[in-house]
Amino acid sequence: MEDRIKGDYKIAVVANNEAVLGFKIAGVRDARTVETQEEAESVVKDILEKKDIGVVIITSNISRMIKDRRLHNAIQSSLLPMFVEVPEYNEEFKPDTLRALVMRALGIDINRIG
Repeated sequence: MEDRIKGDYKIAVVANNEAVLGFKIAGVRDARTVETQEEAESVVKDILEKKDIGVVIITSNISRMIKDRRLHNAIQSSLLPMFVEVPEYNEEFKPDTLRALVMRALGIDINRIG
């Protein structure tokens, strides 16, 4: 793992068509549209095998599609690549979601800062 920390890593996106389009416009090259559970699980497995992906942005709807328990656990525990779940464009964003993302990424509780 230590030798994987060194190097340049890419961002990947697994989302619906609208979100993928937005991330592609922003310059993310590895942005994949997913519409079914089978596609979601296949794409996530593929991304987990890649050595050049550092961050995977996955929308909450796609994350909920994944029913394979081992794969879901791999997403939750993976440090490299790190999976960051973001809300869908029509979902209400909850501050606790941001707090959980920061806690997972940095190990810092943002409510205790300041």
